[in-house]
Amino acid sequence: MTAKEYNKGVRLWADDAMRFAMRCCQSRPDCEDAVQEALAALWSHREEVPREKGKSYLLSSAYRSLMMALRHGKVVRMHEEQSTVETLQQPDERFDLREAIERSLQALPEVQRAILQLRDVEGYSYAEIGETLALSDSQVQVYLFRARVNMRKQLKQMGYDNDR
Repeated sequence: MTAKEYNKGVRLWADDAMRFAMRCCQSRPDCEDAVQEALAALWSHREEVPREKGKSYLLSSAYRSLMMALRHGKVVRMHEEQSTVETLQQPDERFDLREAIERSLQALPEVQRAILQLRDVEGYSYAEIGETLALSDSQVQVYLFRARVNMRKQLKQMGYDNDR
């Protein structure tokens, strides 16, 4: 990838990378850092990365950077609070559906959350998701199925049935 192709790619892909990062983390400073690190990594490896793989490389780098930051944050919180389990609110406590979806989404494992975000929100194909997260198409399908099952189960526990 040439410098001109890199610049064009940044204009085309940076918003997608930021939107993806925000759906995974929802902490704007962490997301901005992750996307900046991904852009720097793409620039450093621009000669090895073909242009058609640039977007995938950028999203993968942002995801890895974000996950490292999130894991670090979890370790710090564990030591500060001496508590490793976060619990969902009790079903009798009331909150809106959007908040319930966000809570259940954040309770998913990182890979499932990322796949659900890429497929259902961003509209990526199984092949694109697999390429971005270094998974096979069948792994993507299995993780997506499990993520949806987990979300349904958690939403049901919070009092939101399919009837609503």
